[in-house]
Amino acid sequence: MFSQRRCTRFPGRPDPGRPAISAARALARLSAVVLAGAAAIAPAPAQERWLFQGLLDAEYWNTVGGSRLLSRDDGDRAGAGRLRLWAAGDLAPGLQGYALGTVSGGDACTEDPCETDTALEQAWLRWTAPGRARLMIEAGRILTPIGDFPRRYLSIDNPLVGIPSDYTVDYPDGMAIAGWAGRADFKVAVVDQPLYADWYAPEPGKAFRPMLGAGVTPVVGLRFGAFATQGPYLGPEVDAALATGAAWQDYEQSVYGAEVQFSRGHFELHGQFARSAYDVPGFAARAYGKTCWIEPRYTFTPRLFAAARVGQNDYPYIAPIYGTTWIASSSRVADIEVGIGYRVLPDLLVKASYRRDRWWVPEGLESMLPAGHAFALAASWRFDIGDALTRPH
Repeated sequence: MFSQRRCTRFPGRPDPGRPAISAARALARLSAVVLAGAAAIAPAPAQERWLFQGLLDAEYWNTVGGSRLLSRDDGDRAGAGRLRLWAAGDLAPGLQGYALGTVSGGDACTEDPCETDTALEQAWLRWTAPGRARLMIEAGRILTPIGDFPRRYLSIDNPLVGIPSDYTVDYPDGMAIAGWAGRADFKVAVVDQPLYADWYAPEPGKAFRPMLGAGVTPVVGLRFGAFATQGPYLGPEVDAALATGAAWQDYEQSVYGAEVQFSRGHFELHGQFARSAYDVPGFAARAYGKTCWIEPRYTFTPRLFAAARVGQNDYPYIAPIYGTTWIASSSRVADIEVGIGYRVLPDLLVKASYRRDRWWVPEGLESMLPAGHAFALAASWRFDIGDALTRPH
């Protein structure tokens, strides 16, 4: 996928109005921000303490038109590309810095309209407690701190081409504290974005909320975890659709979930389940949803692996339809993706996958949410800029 965010249109939502920029200008801007800025921070004698790396993704998509989950470019064959550049290094004993920027575009993008886009995905400082204490603190623009998939969202870590359709991978501003004690681990975070699926609800606004996570590893290779969060999930763009005196911050979302990771030999398994509840404008009772997915992977040789992901969502589709009237209708969808990957070179990975979805809707409305399919090819090349710059010629 070229973007981790889907753009869903809601009644009354204004168009972004953001001018498109050329790929060349976007690449120049990204390179200047990530590389020149990081190089200015790092003193020349200490270059070995810094990493300057990148990840280039190229994708080809062939999808059916009409599927709200899987369609790309209205069902036409299309491509997408994404370049990520990052810099990381030691600023002081126990203190590290990290910055990651992205430029992406292509006709197979998931945004509407498609355009070349640049973004600063992550930029944080991390302090690790010295000695035997196992404590870490991150602050800045961080990765979604809870859930299983955000830790594996990069194409070199994701065994398939697509991503789970449960929650959007986001990069909120905030702070997270993580610790480990024996077989147990925990994470406490305060961030300014909710855990949400961006094709089920309006775009959220910035409002801080807690996110909590904990886990236990009873034996090597097996971990059970749980997470929770609560806070506002709407945004300022819906203010005109709220009753007089109400504000978008008054409507909250709660999410409680569990996750599992297992590995043994050449087999690896990830899974997640979550329940959610939403305050909906004009509704006396809360709307509820649930989602789950499971992802097995098997490595046949050091270069070749196969994977699958099976998931199901039963979320309320929340949106204003006219005036201050809202809907919160259930939208249930199941999808499965299967694929293979082959590591051509140590830093070059190619993948192919096939995905199908199925919707359950009231009788007579099947044409509004038809089933779809998608075939994707992807190539991911990871490179080290620091090595290239210091390599003897």
